Amino acid sequence: ETLAHTAWINQLPTFDLGICLHEDWEAKGFYLYELNPDNLPAVSAEVVEAVGAVCAIDQSNLIDDRPAQGGILKPVVSPDARPLWPEAFYIVLHKTRLSYTLESPSDFPIATRVQALCTAVRTLIDLHLAKR
Repeated sequence: ETLAHTAWINQLPTFDLGICLHEDWEAKGFYLYELNPDNLPAVSAEVVEAVGAVCAIDQSNLIDDRPAQGGILKPVVSPDARPLWPEAFYIVLHKTRLSYTLESPSDFPIATRVQALCTAVRTLIDLHLAKR
């Protein structure tokens, strides 16, 4: 399955940004990962602010055993740091230099989770297109 998915990704052209949608059963609210190895202009804070109007934000200082601030995690993108890469790592190393993984809290009602993810995706796309 992983090999087939990787082969599919490899067939795609490069793209401006990646967006991965996830759920986290341990989350206390919405949060996101920003993978941005070149420190490109990013809109994580704006996304979290927009989502905060429809869903609680996970304000934990540690999420998934990683430092977080205001619902935003910015891990170092290093192939050496993690032998097993998440999809977003692969994408940011092969297809784009900016990727967001959006995490909705599994314990919240489905309508809230869908609204949180839709709000985040719309905000990312709107702000990205506005910069063009």
